[in-house]
Amino acid sequence: MLLSLLITTSALAQDCDVATLSKDIVEMGPHEAAPTFVRLASCDAGAAKKVASAVVPSLIGESEGFDAAVSAIEVGAGAVVMDWMAGLQRDEQSRAIRAYGKRCQESEAIQGFLVGAEGKLGDQFWSDRWYRALTECRSPGTTGLLTKRVDAGAADDRSAFFGVVEAYAVNVGDGALPKLSELVKAEEDLEMQINLVGAFADAAQAGTVSGLNPQIAEMAATAVRELAGGLAPEAVDKARTTLNVLNDEAGADGLVAVRFKDVLQDDGGLLYGTVVFENATCKNGKVQQRYHVAEVADPGQTWPDQLEEKVQSTADANWALNLAERCKGEGDIKVVVPTAPFENKDAMRKWFKDAIKQNTNAEAKKSVRVDEDTVAL
Repeated sequence: MLLSLLITTSALAQDCDVATLSKDIVEMGPHEAAPTFVRLASCDAGAAKKVASAVVPSLIGESEGFDAAVSAIEVGAGAVVMDWMAGLQRDEQSRAIRAYGKRCQESEAIQGFLVGAEGKLGDQFWSDRWYRALTECRSPGTTGLLTKRVDAGAADDRSAFFGVVEAYAVNVGDGALPKLSELVKAEEDLEMQINLVGAFADAAQAGTVSGLNPQIAEMAATAVRELAGGLAPEAVDKARTTLNVLNDEAGADGLVAVRFKDVLQDDGGLLYGTVVFENATCKNGKVQQRYHVAEVADPGQTWPDQLEEKVQSTADANWALNLAERCKGEGDIKVVVPTAPFENKDAMRKWFKDAIKQNTNAEAKKSVRVDEDTVAL
């Protein structure tokens, strides 16, 4: 144990030979200089700051170079790092920004550096996506940057604005919900509505390392449901997706009546239909077909992409789908449903006609129609 302690102490002393490190580092190549600078910074911040202007400009835009840049910021050489950043390729800048973001929450120096970068770069800070470093970096300065930018509106760069809104929502959490609601209510543009609604899941920390926050998710789901009535139809689709992410499946299903409010029936439900085809090749080689036609009445809780599964369940339980069995052959069953609810029964009957025409088996000697009772979902 004593020998181990002596060896460790000796190694630390060697690592922290500030004079030697300060002298040797300026003569090193970039691959050696990067980890050496990190070591020097951990030993003596003042010494590292003195050599930063000689070391940082030669750093390579890779993992060890980013670590060294972080160390340079933390010892007070942020201005040198800013100059170095200007010479990096776009993808290298993105990785460097990601490295700053990983350390931002625990480092006041990084926080100050990022706030200062926005002051120096202005609009370029946002167009170059520096805000990605702020997503989970919560301090008055960093959160204030995001809040100020969201308040300024989309301007000409919508893509960057949507990214800022996402970062803002994650950063501020439940405190972002009132602002997001305000933005959605004031917006008529479809693309804007869709992206703003999606940010409610970000506010609940969906997709973050910490995971979905149940309390915020419940508040966010309530806000999305309240907003849904004022959304464009395609934005309601996004609201449905968002509610599912927020673990509000019942709320998501309930939005179908909002999404298709223009075709609600007198009872407040939705009108669908189905044609279920039985195709069989019998033991004697003959091809037979039978199809079952039914109106589908939904109380306003079934989305079109959920319809086939529900109809299949009803048909299996209640209809005689035994054509292949009766002729001792083999066959398959095909459930055909519409892509949207119908406005009225005339539209439903027209769809029946088209669905039957498109799926009739030309090899079958005849196709038998069976009209079934209304399927009540």
